[in-house]
Amino acid sequence: MPPSYTHTVNPDQATFLGFGLEGVAYGVNVVLFGIATHVLLLRRSRGNRSSNLPIFAFTCLMFALCTVHYALNFNNVYDGTMVHVRPHISEETHLLVGADSIWLLTDFFSQLLLIYRCYLVWGKSIWVVILPVLVALASVSCGFAVTGLLMTINPTAPQVPAALVPIGDADFALSLILNFMVSSLIVGRIWWMTRQGTLSHSSTSIQKAVGIVIESGLLFLTIQFIFVILFAIAHPAQAVVEPIATQIYVISPMLIVVRVGMGAAYEPTRGTAATDTSLRFGETDGTRTTQITSQGLELHAFKGESSKDTLAEPV
Repeated sequence: MPPSYTHTVNPDQATFLGFGLEGVAYGVNVVLFGIATHVLLLRRSRGNRSSNLPIFAFTCLMFALCTVHYALNFNNVYDGTMVHVRPHISEETHLLVGADSIWLLTDFFSQLLLIYRCYLVWGKSIWVVILPVLVALASVSCGFAVTGLLMTINPTAPQVPAALVPIGDADFALSLILNFMVSSLIVGRIWWMTRQGTLSHSSTSIQKAVGIVIESGLLFLTIQFIFVILFAIAHPAQAVVEPIATQIYVISPMLIVVRVGMGAAYEPTRGTAATDTSLRFGETDGTRTTQITSQGLELHAFKGESSKDTLAEPV
């Protein structure tokens, strides 16, 4: 029999608190999305239309997912307390199953973005990202398996039954491990190239490049770790963390777009304005230049006579 946590918070209270805190986090997402859109459209008007389209499309997709998730939670609380009053707003419904599915998809797409950055930093080596991709697929599969089995075993349960907790633990633990592993691969690759002299750099620039990876994953890893613990011990407070996690899965990558796009504290390449959003490290021998862009920490090789011939391609 699972332990009782009614002395701390019950499922209904946790659901309501989660809805309220998600509203705050969603407000942050709205502001960040507005700034990110302005930054990306402004850069497109300067001639970077094609290079900005993928990141702009990803930003719109993630914002749409977090918007729908918040709308479904809003409908659940409003309908359950104001329209068709229910004894427990924490009980699972078909709409909340949809919200759970969106949560899983948001996590999955965030993982894919992180894996894509790793793929670019490692010189587009497919072998480096095979394992992370398999882990991401295993994670999202476990998540959807739990959702499907829950609707079969106990479709109104406010929490996952004890029999399904191990599968859910596997989902969230895999996601946590994946993010730590891929972030470590990115940071390790930059550190190794620096030690080998592949990159011409200043210590400050390297710290900024590594910092952007660590900072982008810190919120992500923290919220995932908290949720894994709460889910494993079947604490009702998981209903507080889950909606916030959905928004943070979007806030984390969008913060990178905003910070880099606004050119905050990053050093421009020679021949660019102070607001250029690329952080580049180049070693030029007349035929090859290696660069890292701050949005994707992307490695490219270009032909040219100087570093001003390199092209920034945000991820």
